[in-house]
Amino acid sequence: MTHQDILKLDPAHAALGFGLMRLPSVDETARMVDMYMDAGFNYFDTAYVYGDSEDKMKKALTLRHPRDSFLTADKLPPWSVRDHKSCDDILNKSLKKTGLDYFDFYLVHSLDEDNERKAVDAGVYEWIVKQKKDGLCKHIGFSFHGSTELLDHILTVHPEMEFVQLQLNYIDILRGKAGELHETALKYKKPVIIMEPVKGGMLANLPGSAEKIFKKHDPDSSVASWAIRYAASLTGATCLLSGMSNIDQMKDNLKTYNPFKPVTPEEIDVIKDALREMSKVAVYPCTSCRYCLEACPQNIEIPACFNLYNDLKRGAAQWNLQSLYYGISDGHRAGDCTACGACVPRCPQKINIPKELKTVARQLA
Repeated sequence: MTHQDILKLDPAHAALGFGLMRLPSVDETARMVDMYMDAGFNYFDTAYVYGDSEDKMKKALTLRHPRDSFLTADKLPPWSVRDHKSCDDILNKSLKKTGLDYFDFYLVHSLDEDNERKAVDAGVYEWIVKQKKDGLCKHIGFSFHGSTELLDHILTVHPEMEFVQLQLNYIDILRGKAGELHETALKYKKPVIIMEPVKGGMLANLPGSAEKIFKKHDPDSSVASWAIRYAASLTGATCLLSGMSNIDQMKDNLKTYNPFKPVTPEEIDVIKDALREMSKVAVYPCTSCRYCLEACPQNIEIPACFNLYNDLKRGAAQWNLQSLYYGISDGHRAGDCTACGACVPRCPQKINIPKELKTVARQLA
């Protein structure tokens, strides 16, 4: 896989990328790196805010393989910068920690309405273009978690952004609004890198009734492989990031890709059947419209908290969900709600948000 492959507009299917967000020991990570590269893949994705991920990348990858044998992606957190100097500081720290002289792909991290304002205020767009000109990154783009309108705005105002990284999986597309984001990226002819194809592990650990549907159709394939194949088959998807955290997950993904089989219309019907079973155990009917956030003085990440709790009830691993819960910034978690009630009239689903956030906090805090 080359730079050109990642930026190709219409690949047969998305290549397998190695997401380095949640890694095991350096030794096990090194074994996974070798297995992955031996299978013909070479795209490694980390971020400044991924704990010790950059350090492990250096030890497991950079110091052990020739630089021209792999591609790297790292990210700048706009919530942590004020100006070009603070951007320089973070980029230089990331280069030092990873042991690299440049990144093949460099992203503005996790843009939503709030982070995009911070990026604009700090001059991040102008700054990242300069880094490309100076050779510190070969290609520039951004990862995105905001509204369709915001994505349309960014791609209109910043055509210099070469690619978009989106959270795309069969739940968020078939039951949510992620399909709109996908279509917007395609409208602007931007290659799409997929993140969270298994939705933080949720789609690898399903309620028994949903798992039975998949196993009846294909007893030899893991339920996670259905999520991987669905996402990797999406039009315009050039690379799919799987956040593999152990050797078994690596083996399963390599099996899925050897050879890769795009999902068929019949298999999408199977996925929809499984989704109907999964929806029976969803506790909150939150649609992530984010209207409640406009009224919340604490900026509590209400939809994120509800989604994590729903994932817990669907059978996802509690330790992983707790990790994601604590990945939400201090002061913005369910337990930080002051029960002012300003959000309640904004909710189209009529959820008693303050009351239910207390339940979320008891389960995940």
